[in-house]
Amino acid sequence: MIEQFIERYAKKLANYPEMISVEKKDYDEGIEITLFSSQEDIGKFIGKNGKMIHSLRSFLSGCRVKNNINHKIIVQSR
Repeated sequence: MIEQFIERYAKKLANYPEMISVEKKDYDEGIEITLFSSQEDIGKFIGKNGKMIHSLRSFLSGCRVKNNINHKIIVQSR
């Protein structure tokens, strides 16, 4: 569910939404969500001074409080 939200959110921001995909991996300490995008869109997801990725991490920390599961997000290019 969280990875679907991040994918939809990223597609709205991206210049190349067809290149957006999200992978979820479960680990002992929590969940790792990897956002794949085009090289041109990576800057949009990191944001000026890291503000965009920080806001996504803040959203995920709220999910941690609700579900008691640690979430980690990574942005990579295709």
